[in-house]
Amino acid sequence: MHLIDDRIIKASFRGNHPEERKEFRQSTCLMPISVGQAIHEGNKFKAVIKLINSSFKHCTILVDDSVQRHTMGITNKLDNDSLYKLANAEGESWLARNKLSYDELTIPYDILRWDHWLHNKNFANSHELVKCQYYENSVYKAAIDANIDEFLSRHLKNFQHIKIDMQRAYRLCLDYLLEECAVMCLWVDGAYDFEVYPSGRNLAMAATYEQLIKPKMTNYLRPVALRFKKYPGYNPSNAKTDNIASLVNCHLDQTKSLHPDNISVE
Repeated sequence: MHLIDDRIIKASFRGNHPEERKEFRQSTCLMPISVGQAIHEGNKFKAVIKLINSSFKHCTILVDDSVQRHTMGITNKLDNDSLYKLANAEGESWLARNKLSYDELTIPYDILRWDHWLHNKNFANSHELVKCQYYENSVYKAAIDANIDEFLSRHLKNFQHIKIDMQRAYRLCLDYLLEECAVMCLWVDGAYDFEVYPSGRNLAMAATYEQLIKPKMTNYLRPVALRFKKYPGYNPSNAKTDNIASLVNCHLDQTKSLHPDNISVE
């Protein structure tokens, strides 16, 4: 027998000082979407949308699709152009699959794709800046390297049946993170007050914010993480059973009250 989980998922803020939360209502937020991740699908995503809708004045949804061509190449031998098309196709699927959810937003919002930033006129300079930091700043390099190690140890558990070229995998992860962090540096152009990502920033992006963004743009891209909780929900089948039981009990009570034997004797 399969039990249906009819619990309601609700999202709430994790961290952020109460005074900072008071700013949300007058603030814009950027919400990057990791295509294929459970936190940006189904009921969890609906819960996030509901929270965003009641908390911020404007939201930009950023679909992180084409950047995934790098990590797709770890287990896929397609050429770069094919990987790029595949990654963008995944983005299209996400947009179609989750349209009913993000259409629930009543605050002003817009949707961007990763290529919006990848083709930005300042991307090359930003990418060079991040790359120089990686090779010249030991603290920054350590954060990115640790991020790669963590990702590979987790990601490759699902591909133990495939022979992986680890050197190539490491290089592809580095390409991914350098591009991701370079694009993050460009987000200040959008003047986003906060960045909302349920699980919090990865090590590379956290280091990029602390070392390259925060010193110059203190009030932009402040991080917002979330938590999820499940609460009892409404189950129609249970409600139907409860209604029938209530009707039967009501009928019995009425019958008993009319019956002559329904007299209590002390």
